[in-house]
Amino acid sequence: MFGFDTHIHSSASDGAFSPGRLVEMIKEKGLPGLSITDHDTVDGYAEAKKRAAELDVSFIPGIELSTELGERDVHVLGYWVDGEQLMATGRLQRLHQSRRQRIQEIVRKLNQLGMELNAEDIFSAAPAQRSLGRPHVAQAMITAGYVSNIREAFTKWLGRGKPAFVPREKMSPSEALSLIRQCGGVAALAHPGTGVPDSLIPALQQEGLGGIEVFHPEHNRMAEQKYLQIARKMKLAALGGSDFHVPGIRELGCRVSSISQLEILSRYRRD
Repeated sequence: MFGFDTHIHSSASDGAFSPGRLVEMIKEKGLPGLSITDHDTVDGYAEAKKRAAELDVSFIPGIELSTELGERDVHVLGYWVDGEQLMATGRLQRLHQSRRQRIQEIVRKLNQLGMELNAEDIFSAAPAQRSLGRPHVAQAMITAGYVSNIREAFTKWLGRGKPAFVPREKMSPSEALSLIRQCGGVAALAHPGTGVPDSLIPALQQEGLGGIEVFHPEHNRMAEQKYLQIARKMKLAALGGSDFHVPGIRELGCRVSSISQLEILSRYRRD
């Protein structure tokens, strides 16, 4: 496969590697470029951009905004987003504060379930990370010996409907698209096969959606064919990304966006 891995998470949110190291890893794999799409933060932009220029790797500034539609999680990817403009809106700062409050409430629930964890310890373990999330709680649970891996933490305790689940601050998909467009970017729907209703896609296209993440590790071949047909029919970019966080779960670069599809995506950007 040859193209850009356009769905990657760095240590600026819940990934294992720094933005600069991820650029190096993409170079080592022989791929021409990447987009780091951290959860609700643009903190990794400067480091990634600098290292990409040094290594002659193309870098697309990105973000993954966590939204909800009813009881469904809908993740919206934003590309070519102006980080300074996005920060100036104040929306990310509110999301960061909400994330910290959510972790405090999750830890309170886990304490009631007999797990001795401390929210401040979780915060201090990731001092440079403002976009904290449930994976950071899961890591603390692993360290304390309550679970053996992140998947177990989510399936038993932290996932929706589980004993320590706490809903996050709500942002609608429409709000996310508006915010991305306001800041010079274009939006794509992340891994729709994980529970996003098909009826949402044309509705979001009317609001400026430019692409669908067709190729994703959680999509089987049937799902990929389904979303590829939808993308072609609606003239949306058919994107691909590894959704890489940590080694051993998904391989960096295992799914990519072709350069031709990124060109289609870029046509949805505001002039």
